[in-house]
Amino acid sequence: MFGFALINIVATFVIGALTSLLFALNANAGFATLADESPSEVAFYFLSTGPQLLGEEVFTVLPFLAIMWFLFSRMNLPRKTSIVVAWLLSAVLFGAIHLPTYDWNLVQCFVVIGSARLVLLLAYIKTKNTWVSAGAHIINDWTLFTVALLTSGLAG
Repeated sequence: MFGFALINIVATFVIGALTSLLFALNANAGFATLADESPSEVAFYFLSTGPQLLGEEVFTVLPFLAIMWFLFSRMNLPRKTSIVVAWLLSAVLFGAIHLPTYDWNLVQCFVVIGSARLVLLLAYIKTKNTWVSAGAHIINDWTLFTVALLTSGLAG
């Protein structure tokens, strides 16, 4: 979990930084509201995101498995090809569900968020354990929330 979270955090910062050189990126509105919350409200926010992030894992892993099965079993594609195509399509789906969060910024959702999803789904692919990918996702997002919270506190 921690290893995949670390890889994802580094990938997110690098891809986000490179992408921001070429395109405007939008802040997550949830991050901005954290700065104005009390410590108990911030704690509740963190805790309430855990089940949501687990849900995002299920939302991604199930289509990944379904697409992979379809490509391998019904389309007779090689196993590795089926995995890679399902991996990429699941990342696109994940990016798409984040479009409203990032004001319909296509580049941000499909390049930055989608690439983060590739790392998180790799955690599932390597371990075949949704708890590992969910744990990595929670560690990743909570780290990003904390950085945003600390940064906004320093800026304000």
